[in-house]
Amino acid sequence: MPSFDTQPDEAGSNPITGEETPKSHRAFSRLKRELSDDELGSPGVQKLLLDYLAQAEDENATLKSFRDRFHEADKRNGVLEEKLKIDTSAEVISMASLAVGAAALGYAPSLWPTPHDGPFALAFGTVLIAAGILAKVIRR
Repeated sequence: MPSFDTQPDEAGSNPITGEETPKSHRAFSRLKRELSDDELGSPGVQKLLLDYLAQAEDENATLKSFRDRFHEADKRNGVLEEKLKIDTSAEVISMASLAVGAAALGYAPSLWPTPHDGPFALAFGTVLIAAGILAKVIRR
C-alpha cells in the first residue's frame, strides 16, 4: 500500500521521493561565479547577495537548534543505554539457579521413598528458586 508521501501529483506522473529531489543550484554549477566591481555595485546584485546571506543565517540558526537537540538526545540515549545494560553473569547465575531449583523440585517426588533424599531435594530446589528470584529482585 503506497503512502501519501509518494502519491503522484498528476495522473501518469512519477512520484518524487526525498532521495530524488533535484538540487536547486546544480544547473548553475558551471557558471562563472566571480563578480566584477561594476556588477557588485549593482543594487540588484547587492539585494540578491543580502537575500542569500539572510537565508544562510536562517538555515544556520535552524541547524544550530538541531545540533543542540541532537546532543541532548544523544546524552539522554547514553544515560538510558547505561540503565538498560544487563549484567550477563548475574543473569546467567540467576537463570541457572532457577533451572536447577525447578529440576530439583521436579525430581523430589521420585525421591520420596528414600528417607532423607526427598525432603532434601525439596528444600534444595526451594532454596535455589528463592535465591534466583531474590537475585533478580535485588539486581533491579
